[in-house]
Parts: sequence; structure tokens; C-alpha cells
Amino acid sequence: MKLILQFLSEISGRSGDFEQQILEANPIMEAFGNSKTIRNDNSSRFGKWIEIYFDDAFKICHLKLTSYMLEAIRVTKIAADERNYHIFYQLISSSYASSFELDSNPRSYRYLNQSKEFRISGRSDEEDFRDTCRALSVLNFSGEEQQRIFEIVALILHLGNIEFKATCSDSCEILDAKRDLMCAARI
Repeated sequence: MKLILQFLSEISGRSGDFEQQILEANPIMEAFGNSKTIRNDNSSRFGKWIEIYFDDAFKICHLKLTSYMLEAIRVTKIAADERNYHIFYQLISSSYASSFELDSNPRSYRYLNQSKEFRISGRSDEEDFRDTCRALSVLNFSGEEQQRIFEIVALILHLGNIEFKATCSDSCEILDAKRDLMCAARI
């Protein structure tokens, strides 16, 4: 996809900022939609449909990317030899982690510690996070919007650590999750 979009941008005469924006969508889609599986270290866990619109001079004037069928269950359940979505590991390895009261150890999070796979050989989650942030900036996400996106990712990790115990038919109690509950409340 990346090579085809690059080719179409070049032959249509739309290079530079527009081409860069088209290409920078990929790191974002990978961060939020790809994970390590048994067969592939960067497996897409969703489908994507790309529509490219051309003007009368056959130059790309618009691109619409639609994602569908995101494997949502992967957020809460992962196989022993796989990883969750890349963005979780990227965020906990970043300089943002401390501002969201995140531990850099993936074993600290129920949504990540179901697996024994925490790293991908030859990749750096910290570098990938910088690429994700750069891509968001190229696509004109403000610093505040990026902050909000990462807050949501951090909240998912914190809320995933909260355990509930049924006490009777209509109620439950929270078990030993004060730290994560308080972190989530502060975010």
C-alpha cells in the first residue's frame, strides 16, 4: 500500500507535503491497529479500504481511508506468544509514560502481561512512538489532541487492572485497584 500510494503521488504530480501526509497515515494505523502475532511481528488486526480521488488533471486531490473489523478482543485477551496493539508498548516506553503514571514494565498491566512477548526483535517501541507522534503532527493533530489520544490509551491500561467481584445479583466491589483507579481519575 505504501509503495502504491507513493507511486500514485509521484505520477500525479502531488509530491511534497501532500505525499508526506498520505504516507504518514501508515505509522498511525500500524500503532493503533497492528500487533505481533505468531506469524508476523507487524500484523494488521483490521481491514482498511482506501479511496483515492483524482481531479480533472488526474492529480490526487483527496484520499479517504476507512478502517473496519478491528480485532477489539485483542485489547483484553492476547495469546501467550503474541503482543497487544503496538501503541500500548510505545506509550509505556515513551517520555509521556510518567505523566500518565504508567510503569514502563509491560508486566504491570493485565492487558499486556497475558503474554510472554514484550519486545519485537529489531524494533524499538520508543522510536516507533516518536514516529507515531511525528505522523500525528504531519497530519495536523495538535499537541492537545495528541495528549488526549495518549490519555485514552493510558486510561485503557489503568482501567484494565481493575478487578471486580460480584457481591450479590445487582452489585459488585472493586478489588485491590486503588492505585490504577486513582491514576485513571487523575488523568
